[in-house]
Amino acid sequence: MEVELQRLSSMSHGLEQSFAACHEQMSASCLSLNGIRALQAAAQQEQYPLGRALQRWLSTRLVERLKTCPKLGLNSARIGINQAKSRARRTLTVDVVADRGALDEFVMMRCLSYDVRATSSRGKANRTVQFLSAAHLLEALGMAPPLRKWCLARQFSRRDGSTPARVLVEWLCDNDGTVRYVLERHHTTGTVEIAVRASEVFDPLQHKFEHPLERKTVPSQMLPGLAPAGSTTLQWRPSGVSSMLDYEERFLCGRLTLSIPFCVVELANSEVVSVVAAADV
Repeated sequence: MEVELQRLSSMSHGLEQSFAACHEQMSASCLSLNGIRALQAAAQQEQYPLGRALQRWLSTRLVERLKTCPKLGLNSARIGINQAKSRARRTLTVDVVADRGALDEFVMMRCLSYDVRATSSRGKANRTVQFLSAAHLLEALGMAPPLRKWCLARQFSRRDGSTPARVLVEWLCDNDGTVRYVLERHHTTGTVEIAVRASEVFDPLQHKFEHPLERKTVPSQMLPGLAPAGSTTLQWRPSGVSSMLDYEERFLCGRLTLSIPFCVVELANSEVVSVVAAADV
């Protein structure tokens, strides 16, 4: 009997040691698994490090540019129609130096695509991304809705008491003086969303136009002067010495230009600001 008890005691001690060893192995496995998951999460966060850095840099530079008050006199209600056409069509540009790989990462990160019709110029491999509107570009730059609205339409106060508004939309004017604000393009349907008034008659006493702005969707062919492709773009061009350097394509350095059409509204601009802000994505 005593021998049997010693044998059972020895077996119990062996089982305890085996259980302790299994518990230790399980703890080590859990730690290893948690470490792998942590590394996977970090890798996902840093999947596009160059693209994220470019996104932040472009956003910062754009906001810096938009803080500046526009110059005086860009509205057809104050100046002649022909002069307004030449002065109201403006484009805000932001230039940065960037590797092509940074733009490639940004495009993949935001699920964008390059415009194949604008990929080469004089033998150089350019990269162009077109956006349906300025709102879509701001969304791709990762801006929150309040900041997007601030960028899309902002009012200023000048020393002379005027309060102009700069809106990030395309501005079109017919020969008869009808002004159209291009809010968004729809390439799949060939249509354009615009804001337009029935007439441009302005009442200086009431400080408003006789007719309100109305949003409409019209075929792009009905808008004379509308560029066939969108004017809101990101375009990368390689530097002049890139062909002399034996670098990988993603490390090629070039100039990245962000372009956004805009106009400045001097009269009754609150209505335009409201319409443009409502067109945010």
